[in-house]
Amino acid sequence: MQRGDFTKIVLEHQGRIRLFIRMLGAAPDAVDDLAQDVFVIAYERLEMLEDIDQAGPWLRAIARNLVRNEARKSTRRRRVVNTSLTDVMLGLADEPDSDAWTEEWFAALKVCLEKLPQHGRALVDGRYQQGQNASQLADQTDMTPAAVRQALSRFRGLLRQCVETRFQQAGG
Repeated sequence: MQRGDFTKIVLEHQGRIRLFIRMLGAAPDAVDDLAQDVFVIAYERLEMLEDIDQAGPWLRAIARNLVRNEARKSTRRRRVVNTSLTDVMLGLADEPDSDAWTEEWFAALKVCLEKLPQHGRALVDGRYQQGQNASQLADQTDMTPAAVRQALSRFRGLLRQCVETRFQQAGG
């Protein structure tokens, strides 16, 4: 692999790596730093990448390891929003034959998010895009923090089921 190919790899994968890191549960304000770390490590280890077509899975593996390390670190310098979500997503990301993290998976997730009721989309967006905790969401929605957590759990289940159904219908 040539060092000149690295620019092409960064341009092609930087958006997806940032999204992947966020999907693993990294705090919104930590995503750019973690993505930069991914590309620094990738540059240092570029000779390990034999096929440029495998750059995506290789970069995701680096990102997965970085997020896993962040989840293990002390809570003083927390860059992972929800360690239980991160554990689940890391487990899914470790499955070699998983349909997760493909363009089709993200497209299915987007469609499924749009199918949620408005208050469900607002809770999911507040929690996972804006990084708000259950107490903050409760203040905005006239719900208790426990009710917010329960609703988010239900909506995650609906999203999981919807994505799986879309893949089964598509034969994926």
